[in-house]
Amino acid sequence: MSQEKQQDEIIEQLKSLNRALEKQNSVKTIFTHGIIYGVGFFVGSAIIATIALGVFGPIIGQIPWIHDNFVRGSSIAN
Repeated sequence: MSQEKQQDEIIEQLKSLNRALEKQNSVKTIFTHGIIYGVGFFVGSAIIATIALGVFGPIIGQIPWIHDNFVRGSSIAN
């Protein structure tokens, strides 16, 4: 392969890379990724909190002031 052909191929690869980087760094792409990651973080946090409360709920419910407030709140609801 001649040196001139290699240089042309490198230039084409660089142009292709620049187009890919331009697309990746666009405001639309960054905004979309931010929304997706934000929703994923919110859903993941909710799942972890639900599991943690399910596991530690009975233990936390044995704390006297929490138990008293729960009984008081459930009597208001009835």
